[in-house]
Amino acid sequence: MKRLSFLIFGTLWFHGAVSAEPFTTLQQAVRSTVDQNFSLRASAQQLATAEAQIGVAESARSPQLVFRYGFQASDNPLDAFATSLNTRTVKTEDFDPDRLNDPDVSTLFSGAVALQYSVYNGGRTEADIDSAQGNSKAVRLRHGRFLQRLAFNTMRAYYASQAAEHGVLIAKDAEAAARRHVRTTRRLVKEDRTVKSDQLTAEVNWSAFKSLMTQSATGLKLAYNRLKVAMGVPQMQPILVPPVSLKPIPVQLRDIGSYEQQAFESRLDLEALQAALDTARAQIRSVEAGLRPRVDLVADATLYRDDPLVNEPSWRVMGMLSKDLYTGGRTRSSVDAARSRADTIRYQLESLRQEILGELRDAYDQVEESQVRLAIAKGNVAKARRNVKLISERYGQGRTILIDLLGAEQRLVAARNEELGAQQSLLTHLAALRLATGSLDPYATFGDQGATQ
Repeated sequence: MKRLSFLIFGTLWFHGAVSAEPFTTLQQAVRSTVDQNFSLRASAQQLATAEAQIGVAESARSPQLVFRYGFQASDNPLDAFATSLNTRTVKTEDFDPDRLNDPDVSTLFSGAVALQYSVYNGGRTEADIDSAQGNSKAVRLRHGRFLQRLAFNTMRAYYASQAAEHGVLIAKDAEAAARRHVRTTRRLVKEDRTVKSDQLTAEVNWSAFKSLMTQSATGLKLAYNRLKVAMGVPQMQPILVPPVSLKPIPVQLRDIGSYEQQAFESRLDLEALQAALDTARAQIRSVEAGLRPRVDLVADATLYRDDPLVNEPSWRVMGMLSKDLYTGGRTRSSVDAARSRADTIRYQLESLRQEILGELRDAYDQVEESQVRLAIAKGNVAKARRNVKLISERYGQGRTILIDLLGAEQRLVAARNEELGAQQSLLTHLAALRLATGSLDPYATFGDQGATQ
């Protein structure tokens, strides 16, 4: 008896300790996803890389300053004579044919600072900057869309966990009622006021609902496991969400056409693909710049000496005009490849528009279906509760049999589960509709109970 009391006390204490934990709200769950998801962090690093590439492209607008320091040893006649010229040490005997033809080894140390500036490169610099900016925009928009999808996955898992919590409550209610019937029929059998078959029927019914409790408890664990994965938290970390509320959800759907227009204006992935198309077009211009002439300006100052302490300065300024006359078809092939990439993205853009229309229709139709299901289920729950009450009264008066009461209670459980499923479906598909239109804001999720559209 003492052991039983201890177990009961321990169970109540454990339940109280769990219940004392603060519930995880939907906003907290989504925030955890934003903070903890490693794939999102990787996406953020891709964005940082793309933004850095803009600086790389813009650097081509600025002059390039280069420092060089070198050493040369050679007995080549031209190098030897050039060393004398560069170090300003030419003597009369240096023009002796024997010395010119067979010079001693010469050594030369040189230090130079060169300033290089591209005056004109066929528009490649501007095209590369446009390409880098377009790519950065596309990466940023894809990052935003990825964040929306992660938030939706967390919301879906959260609603499933709430429904699983409520499902456990339904199973507990059903098991408690079935247990009372077992106790009642056992007492009535002992008093010879009912037949043994009623007791056996009640016990089979109780076993069925105990099995339902086990299934509900396992379903809750699985739902929490998925939610933890979505949130990016360890599986061993305890979380607790409140059971889903079955209060009516105010939903006012607009015409499907307005949702389509909103999606085409707001979908970040659609905008990202358009930015990728602009990037591809800029890359075409960059490659086509190779067909045009280039003008470069170079200015350098060089110090020469035949020992490490360089002290003989010279300078030069020159402009260069250059154009590739023949590259083996490389430039033309590069242009064709760039145009092909742009065409590929353009087709992908059209394909995405079609996919968006399909996603919208699916989400819209499923919201409408969930609304109808929920309205029917709520009505059935009210009727089933009334039916259980009436049959229970008749059974107490001996005017009906136990199997009728058990059947009514089973129908009530089925109606409550249908209402729960419809409520979860409506919440999930409302979120899916927002995702499809591109209006889902991960930082301002609409709470546990949906919102008007």
